[in-house]
Amino acid sequence: MSKFAAMELVATGDLPEYDLDANFRLDSHSFLQWEFRRWMASDMRWDGTHECKSMWFELLNLSHLETPVGTLPADLGRLARMIQPKVEAEHFAQLCQLKFGPLHGWERCRCDGDIRLMHPVVMRIVKSAFASRANHAARVEAASASRRLARLTEDVAALAPKLAEDPRKIRWIDDVIQSLIEQRGGARRTPQELHEAVQECFAQMRLGKFPEKEKA
Repeated sequence: MSKFAAMELVATGDLPEYDLDANFRLDSHSFLQWEFRRWMASDMRWDGTHECKSMWFELLNLSHLETPVGTLPADLGRLARMIQPKVEAEHFAQLCQLKFGPLHGWERCRCDGDIRLMHPVVMRIVKSAFASRANHAARVEAASASRRLARLTEDVAALAPKLAEDPRKIRWIDDVIQSLIEQRGGARRTPQELHEAVQECFAQMRLGKFPEKEKA
């Protein structure tokens, strides 16, 4: 019995829950991470037929466009239609009974009440893609914040040169400005918001918020 045939016997209540939320998308992701060495040494590559391997790889790619990302429908007829050129449903079902069929390694899972197919390697690839995107977004955000603080330092220096010499005060002024921008639903700071934040910083200095650092 193939692994796919065996997994159909698993009770729905015993199925694992898919880890990723259906709202997570990779729409802007233009490449697919591929575990090259793992594939080269895999039983699927060595023992699967060319027909089954091509369908298997086609479905792996298609899973990145599905919801939740990284899963496939559990309906064999629908999967047969998704493959291009499309495959006869009966022929596809027969191939899935092979030990190294088009659904080798895929297993049923629960996704918000639905039953779909997941693959542990595909899930790992998808999670890695999300992590890479998050790291990239963090780097972009950090670079954007750095440029914003540099521009703010120049503008504050034009109003209060001594104030601009203290990075603590610049960061505090930036926090105030970002809060004001968020409150009005804007995107850029206004001269009035800059002036208001600088004056508030002076007020906080008088209250002792920024104690002078002791000189060595």
